[in-house]
Amino acid sequence: MLGSRTSPYLQAKLVLLAAEHVFAHVPPLVESLLGIRVSTTQVYRRTQAAVKALPAAALDAPCPGVSADPGPVYGMVDGSMLFTDRGWQEVKVGRIFQHIAPAIAPAIAPAGAMGPSQYVAQRGLFAIFTQRFEQALPPDAAADQVFVTDGAQWIHRWLQDAYPHATHILDFYHVAEKLAAAAQAAAAPASWLPAQYARLWAGQSSAVEQAVAELLGLAGSVAAQLGAYLATNRTRLRYDRFRQRGLLCGSGPVEAAHRTLLQVRLKRSGQRWSNGGLDRLVCLRSALKSPQMYLLTDLFKKPTA
Repeated sequence: MLGSRTSPYLQAKLVLLAAEHVFAHVPPLVESLLGIRVSTTQVYRRTQAAVKALPAAALDAPCPGVSADPGPVYGMVDGSMLFTDRGWQEVKVGRIFQHIAPAIAPAIAPAGAMGPSQYVAQRGLFAIFTQRFEQALPPDAAADQVFVTDGAQWIHRWLQDAYPHATHILDFYHVAEKLAAAAQAAAAPASWLPAQYARLWAGQSSAVEQAVAELLGLAGSVAAQLGAYLATNRTRLRYDRFRQRGLLCGSGPVEAAHRTLLQVRLKRSGQRWSNGGLDRLVCLRSALKSPQMYLLTDLFKKPTA
């Protein structure tokens, strides 16, 4: 069985496996690969101890590798719902990365190279999350900062206040979903929706507002709400200008992070977490998926590991 004097190397492996697999699945893996018997309790305790030992300040240090060149630095924020002893709770997720667009911007979604991502994930009050995010991506960082987010008002208000000089983009696909819902509700002609997508992509949001207002069969309250949504976000809907700069116009990277960062480990069938257990696994996975794995490996290089 695993003893208190087990090598730091094996302890690190246990924690890394626990970050990817259900605790009860780790002992069979270790025994089949290394011929060493461990218990689920030992895996759980070693993992909890390792997370508690991670230096909190270093976890939220400015994103490494981010500079003024060669491409803009993106910040994307969204929420993911996970099941706990107290019901469904939201874990706010921030993803920070640098994207280098191709020399010639393509007609649809820009390709290019995406650098390593740093994640900030936090359950609970948004004030704690925003403070941590601003440490990871300082508002005064010497970089071309770009934020692509959905229509959540708290996110938009915070980013406008904290990052007033950044480029703020409303995720194209969230807007497209709202227009699609309006077209379906009004039984609009088949040509109506593609025409609005083309206008929106060309930066003609005012024309889209007019088309919504004139859409026959759409309830007045729905038309007014959608029109106000488009009017309020006009500056974030200039996709023509954004595309000319080779910028991303969709929040796909943070949508993908819900699965790759959280759900693949924390939202499996039948799983339910205590608040503390959830917080520690979120912290561990954020560190491992960011360029911060060294924080964990450095723990096990210490004599006290």
